Amino acid sequence: MLSLSTVFCKAERAHFFNSSNRIAEYFTEGRSLLVRWKMEILIGLLISSLSLYCDFTDAECLVISPARLVVKYGDPASSNCSSDTPVEIGWESTQGGVGLTDKEVKILNWRVDSVTDWENNPKCFTDGGQCEKQLDITVYKLPDSVSISYRKYPDPMVEGHQYLLQCLVQNIAPIGRLRVTFYKVNTTGEQTELDTQHKSKDNIKTPENGTYTLDFTPGRDDAGAQLLCSAMLDLGPEGPQPPAVMDSNRLNINVHYKPQITMSPGCFSMSITEGDTLSLNCSANGNPAPSYNWLLPQADPNTMEERSVVTITDIAKSHSGDYTCFAINPLGNSTCTVNVEVTVDYLPIIAGLAAAVVVILLVVSCFTYSSYYKHRRMGHYQLKDMLPRQHKNKHVVQHNGMDQSFM
Repeated sequence: MLSLSTVFCKAERAHFFNSSNRIAEYFTEGRSLLVRWKMEILIGLLISSLSLYCDFTDAECLVISPARLVVKYGDPASSNCSSDTPVEIGWESTQGGVGLTDKEVKILNWRVDSVTDWENNPKCFTDGGQCEKQLDITVYKLPDSVSISYRKYPDPMVEGHQYLLQCLVQNIAPIGRLRVTFYKVNTTGEQTELDTQHKSKDNIKTPENGTYTLDFTPGRDDAGAQLLCSAMLDLGPEGPQPPAVMDSNRLNINVHYKPQITMSPGCFSMSITEGDTLSLNCSANGNPAPSYNWLLPQADPNTMEERSVVTITDIAKSHSGDYTCFAINPLGNSTCTVNVEVTVDYLPIIAGLAAAVVVILLVVSCFTYSSYYKHRRMGHYQLKDMLPRQHKNKHVVQHNGMDQSFM
């Protein structure tokens, strides 16, 4: 004979609860309002207590181990249903079902050699359905393929424009546990996460295709990088560890952008000495590769020279002015102006003048010295002074037997 609690647990609870007022009326018919109110409270407490007992009984009468299974489609699966006391136990399942045992047992195994039913919900039960427990089972399948593409193929990409990327994950289950991540891989191999997406489709157990999209705006630094998407099936701690991941193919990024002049040290003013050589090299970063034009200060404003390097040897003062470079490609242009000032180096002139002055001074000194020397040493003597003087009157003196003449 079934107990009151068992009957209550097997009854339709919602219907029983809705009938509580009628039960109260039955026991309080003809009684005062206060008595009826007290009776309703008592019956409500009784129903609540029985409900809690029934929940406890349902939870503890059978134990399934493991309580949750994550099984790859086509793989075997197994779980045990056990009871503290011997009872007649069975498994209700579309695969591997087992009828009630002929005798009371404490444990009964459910096993399937190959899980092929996506909707299988194995349930363990006792005789008369007094107690039952359902196995939480997830059947999964890895995707057949993961691919990334542009929704509309750009030919080519242009810096600053927006493009729609599409990641297609084919034939995966359950799709509600799928996470798709978009990545960018730069030229050095460094991987950057762009976005992660998860679409909640928990009620779908059979394989599905998933399409995920991302708006991508490339910059000039993205040239040469690659894009990919990765599908990760996260099935929790009972699933494969680490979670199964499948990467897509990679898209090469070809970004076109307007030139940006990289001339070193840049747009500046410079001073150069007259007679030296001027060399200006204009370079720019652009895709497609830019062409170069120079506007020179001596040229007509509407005339440009198509070259990247300007070289002027033996530069003169007249070459002073603004030298402007234009880097041009189909997406735009960039300019850079260098102001050149040609200066005169006066040091050689000063040195030359100083040398000339020294030479002149030396010449003058030599001439002066020469003139002064002749005047002092030779100017007081005459040839006639060096000869004996001849006079008409001569006095001869005889002295010691010799004749001496005096002038």
